[in-house]
Amino acid sequence: MSTGYYAEVVVNIETAISDAYHYHIPADMRPAIRVGHLVEVEFGRRLAQGIVVALVDSAPVEETKPIISLITPEPVLWASQIDLARWLSHHYMAPLNACLRLLLPPGLTRWADSVYDVNPYWSGDGRLTDLQQQLVDLLRRRGDLRSRQIGRVIKDKKWSAAATQLVNRGILRRASVLDPPRARPKHVRTVELIAGPKRVFAAAAHLGRPSKAADILHYLAELADPLPEEAKVLEKTQTPVKYLDTLVDEGLVTRLPAAEIVAPLSAADVPADQAELIAQLPLPPDELSQPEYLPRWLDAGWARVEAQPALVSLAIPRRQVLGHVLRMRGAEVYGRILTLLAREALAVPIGEVYEAIGAKISHLRKLAELDLVRLGDEHVWRDSLADRDFAPAAPPELTLDQARVWGRIKVAMIEASEAGDWDDSADDEPEVVTSEAREEGDGSIDPMDAATPFLLHGVTGSGKTEIYMRAIEFALARGQQAIVMVPEIALTPQTVRRFAARFPGRVAVLHSALSDGERYDTWRRARQGLFDIVIGPRSALFTPLPNLGVIVVDEEHDGSYKQTPPVPPPYYHAREAAIALAGFIGAIVILGSATPDVVTYHRAQSGRYQLLELPKRIMGHRRRIESQAERLQIASRYRPLSAGGEGQDILTMDEALTIPLPPIQIVDMRQELRFGNRSVFSRALDAAISETLAREEQSILFLNRRGSATFVNCRDCGHVMNCPRCGIPLTYHQPNMLLVCHQCGRREAQPHVCPNCGSDRIRYFGLGTERLAEMVRERWPEARLVRWDRDTTSEEGSHEALLGGFINRESDILVGTQMIAKGLDLPFVTLVGVISADITLGLPDYNTGERAFQVLAQVAGRAGRGLLGGRVVVQTYNPEHYAVRAAADHDYAGFYVEEIRFRTRQSLPPFRRMVRLLVSDPVNERAERMAREMGQLLKLTAHERSLAATDVLGPTPAFFTRLDGRYRWHIVVHTPDPYRLLQGVSIPKPWIVDIDPESTL
Repeated sequence: MSTGYYAEVVVNIETAISDAYHYHIPADMRPAIRVGHLVEVEFGRRLAQGIVVALVDSAPVEETKPIISLITPEPVLWASQIDLARWLSHHYMAPLNACLRLLLPPGLTRWADSVYDVNPYWSGDGRLTDLQQQLVDLLRRRGDLRSRQIGRVIKDKKWSAAATQLVNRGILRRASVLDPPRARPKHVRTVELIAGPKRVFAAAAHLGRPSKAADILHYLAELADPLPEEAKVLEKTQTPVKYLDTLVDEGLVTRLPAAEIVAPLSAADVPADQAELIAQLPLPPDELSQPEYLPRWLDAGWARVEAQPALVSLAIPRRQVLGHVLRMRGAEVYGRILTLLAREALAVPIGEVYEAIGAKISHLRKLAELDLVRLGDEHVWRDSLADRDFAPAAPPELTLDQARVWGRIKVAMIEASEAGDWDDSADDEPEVVTSEAREEGDGSIDPMDAATPFLLHGVTGSGKTEIYMRAIEFALARGQQAIVMVPEIALTPQTVRRFAARFPGRVAVLHSALSDGERYDTWRRARQGLFDIVIGPRSALFTPLPNLGVIVVDEEHDGSYKQTPPVPPPYYHAREAAIALAGFIGAIVILGSATPDVVTYHRAQSGRYQLLELPKRIMGHRRRIESQAERLQIASRYRPLSAGGEGQDILTMDEALTIPLPPIQIVDMRQELRFGNRSVFSRALDAAISETLAREEQSILFLNRRGSATFVNCRDCGHVMNCPRCGIPLTYHQPNMLLVCHQCGRREAQPHVCPNCGSDRIRYFGLGTERLAEMVRERWPEARLVRWDRDTTSEEGSHEALLGGFINRESDILVGTQMIAKGLDLPFVTLVGVISADITLGLPDYNTGERAFQVLAQVAGRAGRGLLGGRVVVQTYNPEHYAVRAAADHDYAGFYVEEIRFRTRQSLPPFRRMVRLLVSDPVNERAERMAREMGQLLKLTAHERSLAATDVLGPTPAFFTRLDGRYRWHIVVHTPDPYRLLQGVSIPKPWIVDIDPESTL
C-alpha cells in the first residue's frame, strides 16, 4: 500500500461500474482539487471523465495513474449528492457511475472517443481492402476525424475493425479523446454605442456611397459661419454648382444671390435727420427708404457701395442634417442602427439589431472601424420562464384543518433547523481522510430512517397546494430553497403558474422537454442560488440547490416517479430518493395525494411517516366565490364549511366555503347490453352529457387508451394484425390511416385485405381516444371537442396551450387518457364520464386494484372543482370489484383495508420488497435457457444464504412476450431485503434488474 495524496474517482463511462479507482493527485493540482470535481483520467488505454468522490491519504495498490486535469474549475457535486448516489447504488443495486450521472450537470457528460488520421510516415505501400481504402481516402480528404464522424460517412459497421487493422499496420494513427460537452454557457454578441453626437456626425462622411450633394450639406452643418460664400463652399467641397442647385430645389439649402450693398463707414458729422437712416445699413440700394441721400453719403464718406458675393445657408435645423446626409449616401441603415443604440443606451444583442433593423454584420463592423460602436460578448441565461408574466397572488386564510396540518409541519421544520447545521459550505476545504475513517463511515445511519416524511392525505380540492406553499414560504424566509415534484410534464405549467404567482421571480422549471442548454443553465443558476424553487418531474429532484429545506412530492402515488426499463439504470423511485436526500441534508419531505400509494399509507399507519389528513374539499373563501359567481352570473353551490354542525369553531377564523365531493354513479354495462344499448355511451352518460351541454358547462370523457381501435383482425380467419417486432396487436390511428405499435413505434399502412387468407372482411375492434372523439362528434355535432393524449401533446408547449384553451371555455368536451387524471384544476367541469373502468382491472399485475382505484378517484376529482359542483358516471362490466365500489364511495380507507388484506395473503409490498429480473433475446429458446439458469442460481443462492422469507417465482414469459423483435422472460422475487439475495451474484449484461418495480408486465 502506498501513501500520499490520492483521489477516489468513479469513472463515467458507458460500462457499468460500482467501484471507485485510486488516482494520485499531481502536486500542482492539490490546492485546487475538491470532492465533487469532474476530472480527466486515463482508464485502461483511453481517456475518460471521472468524478472525485473522496480524497484519501493512501491507495491499496503500489502504482497509480495521475489525474490528468480538472474538467471544471469548481466542483459539480456536493458531498450530500455523492452520498445520495451511493444510496441509490446500494438500494437499487445499480452501477455507481450511472447513479452519479443523474446528478451531473446536464450536457456535461463526455464519452470517450477515438480520433484517427493517416500516418504521415506511411510510404503508401501495401494492399488495402475496399473498405480500408475508403477509410484512408476519407481521412486524406478531410483530415483527422473522430469515430462518430467516420460512422456518419461510412455506413458499413465493419469500418472499426478495418481501422484497427490499419492502426496495427502503421497506416493509421489512433488517439483517445473525450467528446466535447453538449452544453456550454451561452454567450451572445452585443453592440454598444460609444461615440457622442459630434463624432457620429463627423463619421457620417465615411458611411455609404460618395455623394457630392451630401458633402455640401455636411460641410455647411460643420461650419461656424451661418452664411458662407457660395464660391468658397463649392471650392472647399470640390463640387459643381449643379449639386448645390439640387439641395436648393429640395429645400435643404437657401441661396442668397450676388448683389450690391450699401455699407456704413464713418458716422462723424452725419446730420441728425440722416443718422437714423445710416444706422439701418447695410442694405441693397433699392431697399433704401430715402435713396436720394445715397450720393451725398458716398461723397461725404459716410457709406460706400460694395459688391456682395452669392451666399448659402442651411434651410433645415442642424439636427436633421445627419439623416439627409445618410439618405443621400444610401446609408440609412447606419442611421437606424445608431438611433436604436442611442435610445437603448446600453449593449444590445446583435440579433435584436438584425431583427429590428434588418442590418448585417458588415454594417456593424463598419461602425466599429470608425470607433462609433463597440462589438462585445455577453453571457446570458437560458430561462424557459424569462418571457412569462405572472400576476402576484396573496395567500388565503387557512381553514381549521389546514391550520392544524400546517402547525405540525412548521414545528417539524423549526426542530429540523435547530437539530443541526446542514450547510455544505464545509465542502469548500479539501478533506483528506484515512482509509480507516472511510471504513468506519460506511456504517452510517440509513437516510430513510433519519428522515420522517409527512404524508398529506387530502381529498381532491382540500387545499394541499396551500400547505405546500406555506412550508415553502417558511423555508424561504429562513434562507432555504425548495423542490416541488409533479408526476407529469403536463402538470408543470399549471403548477408553475400557481407558485410563480405566489413567489414571483423565484421559480424555475426543469424537465426533459427543455433543451440541453436550458437545463444546463437552470442547473448553474440553482447552484449559484439565483432562484429558490424548482418545479418539475422526477429529474428535478437532483437540482443542486445550495440550502434545500423542503421537498414536495405532489401526487406521490403516481407511477411516473419510478424510472423503468427500457431507459438505462438506475431504476429508482423519486419518492424514495427524495426521502433519502432529505435524510442526508435534514430537509422536510411532504408527500401529497388524495389516493396515497398503499406502501406509503402503510408506513404512515405504522408510524414511520407522519400522517396528516385534510378530509374536506375547500374550494375558496366567501368573498372571492361570491364575486366570481356574480361576474359569471352563476348560482354557486358552495356552502359554509361549518354546515351541519361540523366545524363551528372555525367561523371566527375565516369564511371558508366547501362543496361536497362529486357523487359517482356506477353503470353496469352488462345491464345496458340486456336493454339493447350497444353504444359506448350508457343511457345515464348520454343523458348527462346532453344536460351538461344544454347548461353550457364542460365535460371530461376519460379513456385509458390512445388511437382509434385496440386491434384489427380478419372476420374470416381470425388473424390479428400484430407487430412483427413485438408480437403485440397494432393500434389503428384513423387520421393517418396507419397501424401503430405503441411499444416500438413501428408504423404500417392500413390493410385492405387479410395478409393471412386474403379476405377483405377486416374489422376494427376496441376503442381509442381518436375513435371516441369521432363518436362524440357524431352524437353531439354541436359540441366543441378537444382531445388530450400523448399523440396530441407531443410538441413543445402543447400541454399548456391545450389546458389554457379548455380552462378558457374554448371547448365543451375534453376526451383524454390518464394525463387528465393527474392533479388538474378545471373549475368549469361539472361532468366526468369514465368510458370503461375495466381496462386496468384485466391486467395480470400485482397492483391493478390500486391503480384502478387511483385512476377512478383522481379522474373523478376533476369534476365539481368550481362554482357549479359536479358528478361522475363510471361505466364498468365489473361493478362488484372492491376498487370500483370504494372509488364510487370516495372511500380510501375501505379500499386500503381490502387491498392490504390481499397483499398480506400474497406477501406483496409493503410486507416484502419485489425484484424483477428481465432478459430478452431475438431467439426465444436462448432467452428461456438464460432465464432458467438464472432462476436456478437465485433459488440456490436463497437456499445457501438461509433466506427463508425469499420466494423466487418463475421464470415465465413476460405478459408482453415479445417487444422490439426480442422475446422476454422474467423472474419475480419476493424478499425482505433484495441486497442480501443479489449481493455477489453474477448477473450478465443482458439482464435488467428492477428493484421495487412499478409493474411486472
